Amino acid sequence: MSELLARDFLRSLFHVGQRLAVAGDEDRSVEDATTALEASCAALTISGREAVLSLVGDALYLDRRILPNVSTEFDSVLQAMKRRRIDTITILPSASRSDLADLAALVAGRSDDLPAGGTVLLNERVVSPSDLEMRPLSALRRTYADSLDSLRGVSRSRTLHLGEAQEVVDDFLAGGAGSGSSLLMATVHNHDELTYYHSVNVCLLALALGRFAGLGHEQLRVLGLSALLHDVGRVVVDEAALHHHGRLSNEDWAQVRMHPQEGAIAILAAAGPGQEVAAAVALEHHLRVDGGGYPDLGDRRTHIYSRIVAVVDTYEAVTAHRPYRPPRTPSDALQVLLQGAGTVHDADLVRLFIEMVGTYPPGSVVRLASGEIVVAASVEGGTRRGVVVTGIDGLPVREQRMIDFGPEQVVAQMLPAEAGVDPGSVLEAAEQSLAALR
Repeated sequence: MSELLARDFLRSLFHVGQRLAVAGDEDRSVEDATTALEASCAALTISGREAVLSLVGDALYLDRRILPNVSTEFDSVLQAMKRRRIDTITILPSASRSDLADLAALVAGRSDDLPAGGTVLLNERVVSPSDLEMRPLSALRRTYADSLDSLRGVSRSRTLHLGEAQEVVDDFLAGGAGSGSSLLMATVHNHDELTYYHSVNVCLLALALGRFAGLGHEQLRVLGLSALLHDVGRVVVDEAALHHHGRLSNEDWAQVRMHPQEGAIAILAAAGPGQEVAAAVALEHHLRVDGGGYPDLGDRRTHIYSRIVAVVDTYEAVTAHRPYRPPRTPSDALQVLLQGAGTVHDADLVRLFIEMVGTYPPGSVVRLASGEIVVAASVEGGTRRGVVVTGIDGLPVREQRMIDFGPEQVVAQMLPAEAGVDPGSVLEAAEQSLAALR
């Protein structure tokens, strides 16, 4: 629960900073965002005790507890804290609206410090490793953060460095991309930086599918680069079009439809020998196998890597939050792929993808006939394993445990928000517990 409260607080903090940067102090959107920040702060300190957010290395902690998924999801906030040399943020139960707004302005780079003697304190608590539940972030998680920084750099400078992007893909491969852990990492989202997170998730899913299909290491390097950069053309699309609520205007839709060509041009301008395939994938990833989609390239067969990216692109997009719609469950996403098999998507690749992730991909939240709520983990010997988070009495369990379950026991699949859990944190904690017993 503490990770969910910390996520709400950091999301609200990020939103206030965004609104300040775009609209200025007096805008109504800033007022509304600050009200949401107040509410999230009240929930974080509802026990009547102060809440301490600590930055140690590449991870955020709430009081003593590490927040691995929050550290990844709000990597931009973490990087902003580093730039401003903020090691701890102490939020008192009486935190005032003005002090919270000042904190958001500081993290957003619109001020240099907080007023002394306020209800939000910076670097006032000395935190040592012995005070914390220390555990290192995985290499995969660290590379995820590096990949976000790489894509942000492209957005800021409009300059594409393929060597840097290739290093990210190589680090993913060295860190276990293609494993169950990478499938779980691909569930991390941040709809305020949706292009960055979406691109990284598509890269991880494409590497997993490519490895499952039997591609060799050098082929995976090219596929991973292509997947990471498939949406690089979106950095030239107007932000209003990307975050528009509701139906796009003809002008906004025309901008969105240009991103494949813009991405291909940017990649070709920076590509070295063997990297040209990434430009083809950027150009083709919205083409359908029946000849539809965009841009109109005539009657041509798309590259196999374009078809791989198209499958995982759809899966990731359906399961992620978008400004114009809420996320859907993994089962919904698999159904969308099945409905488009042979028309929208390569039917063989859809079959392979579903075979790879299973009926309930890692991180799926399901309710069993017993009443228990379980976060799906790995498949072993044809049996799905999962972590119980809610017992048969409908109450959160005190000590989470791993169980085996079959599809016949599942009565419903839920969104994480419905169950009040963060699947990534649940499974990461379970993995750590199992490792400690080995």
